[in-house]
Amino acid sequence: MRLIDTLFDRMDAWRQFPNYQLERRADIFFSLYLSEVLEVKLGVPMRPELVPEFPVRIGTIYPHIPIDKSYKIDYIALSAAADKAVLVELKTEGFSRRPEQDKYLLASQQVGLPGLIGGLLDIFRATQAKRKYFRLLLHLERMELLRIPMQMKNIMEGASLQGATEASWQVEITAKVTESVIVYVQPTGDDPNVISFREFADVVQRHDDPVSQRFSASLRAWAGTQAGGAQ
Repeated sequence: MRLIDTLFDRMDAWRQFPNYQLERRADIFFSLYLSEVLEVKLGVPMRPELVPEFPVRIGTIYPHIPIDKSYKIDYIALSAAADKAVLVELKTEGFSRRPEQDKYLLASQQVGLPGLIGGLLDIFRATQAKRKYFRLLLHLERMELLRIPMQMKNIMEGASLQGATEASWQVEITAKVTESVIVYVQPTGDDPNVISFREFADVVQRHDDPVSQRFSASLRAWAGTQAGGAQ
């Protein structure tokens, strides 16, 4: 428990320093409870799996910019019925929301998850980092969002990736998602699409283990004090 206290004590203190990015250190803790928190917020059962840092192909959401570079969505979650996708952005500081980011999230919502997966496949075909992107495709297959042909799996297991691009055209997008919603997890706010840190902490605190109890305490502290503000 002493090490857990030290870990969160440091995040509590270091978030006050310039250039310290709390999101990158704390996101794994948020991920442990996110599906449960979304269930409470949205009132629908959620699958436990998450897709972190989902790559959104720019050319897919903005067809007038036909490039294979990507924005990232912090997490994509899926309802238990697999008909609703939740696009989740984590903000540990209230002022870190950016109009550009809100714009591409709205564009992603309009395209829908099946379209975003199609864009991901386009990135796979264009990238040199095919093995990493294939790991993500396998994760999406386990979530029943697509089906990868055995030919492609055999190619990706080999030393040479020759033929992988051609085989990827046989990937079947099986996502049944008909609705996408955007949710921001951030220190404060009462908009319908915002989960405040206090709301998040209320769910985390239901767990009686030391990590959950300590994390919930820090969440309440982060909600009550702006980084760099008075202590």
